[in-house]
Amino acid sequence: MNKSLSVIEEIAPLYFPNENWEMVPGPSGENNTTVFIVANNEKYVLRIYETHQDEDKVNYEHAVLLALMKEPLPFSVPVPMKTKEGKTIVKNSSGFLAGLFKFIDGMNPSLEDLDQIYSFGKVTGELSAKLAEVHVNQLPVYKPYYDMDSTHPRCSLDQIQEFSLHPPEDFVELTQELITIYKQLVSFQARVPFLKRLPHQLVHGDLNASNILSGRDGKISAILDFEFVTHDLRVMEAAVSLSDFIDVEEDETIILKKITAFLTGYGTIITPTEEEIHALPLLIQLRSLDVFIHFLGRYWDGVDSIDTVKKYIRKAAQRVSWIAINQDKFSNCCEK
Repeated sequence: MNKSLSVIEEIAPLYFPNENWEMVPGPSGENNTTVFIVANNEKYVLRIYETHQDEDKVNYEHAVLLALMKEPLPFSVPVPMKTKEGKTIVKNSSGFLAGLFKFIDGMNPSLEDLDQIYSFGKVTGELSAKLAEVHVNQLPVYKPYYDMDSTHPRCSLDQIQEFSLHPPEDFVELTQELITIYKQLVSFQARVPFLKRLPHQLVHGDLNASNILSGRDGKISAILDFEFVTHDLRVMEAAVSLSDFIDVEEDETIILKKITAFLTGYGTIITPTEEEIHALPLLIQLRSLDVFIHFLGRYWDGVDSIDTVKKYIRKAAQRVSWIAINQDKFSNCCEK
């Protein structure tokens, strides 16, 4: 915390050189540090990027956000603030990048109520429709989800194969889960040519309960954290959101009702092609595999604990298996 505090004390004055400011309590993210600041009786969110030190990635994220706000939106998105020099990102002496945004009121939803899940699906569709119209004069840095060799710089497919088939001693207890993951990775590679033919556009790429806010009426009112925005499969946006509804500890009927509610809301705005609908189960599995690789890389980088990467190994294996078992029932949800 002392290190984080020193970084904040260096960065905040770049946005508030002549104003008094103070930190106030608030939640932080899993990948980056989020700090809440009050200055001039206004509340802001200072985001310190800890997953990378790549200015191109942050510049692209901010360019998309600024382009999105040129037209009225049916939901709120983060507004990048500028320093006195007119920049939306800053870098401290240690190389950390940061951005400041206006605070958006709301709370992370539980996504247990079907009406709220319907609202989430509709907002996902609305965002997808808006992003399809956004054009910025920069190339995205992140690759599509299906380009799995680019998920994390430390994790090539060969390295993942070695880790999965010959797990280190600390991971031997997860041997079966890793075999399940590896088999799906191998199977997935054969489907990539099919996926590349599907509609592509800009996608947020990480829509889940931690990156959205609901208002007092329970409806989804804001979308946060555009860090991973890139050009990818249009339907990948829905697949990312749907993956979190697959919880093997929950009743199968409830899971299917949640999936149906989301897709019904999404379908009021976006009409997926038959091939996109057919691809959804595969893409949900892909999202889980991608998250596993992401956190494995962070573990190898010394950023995350062994318990964190084990959690995501279990989740990935469980979701891959659930989809395989419930493929037909899932397809019925898509047809409603």
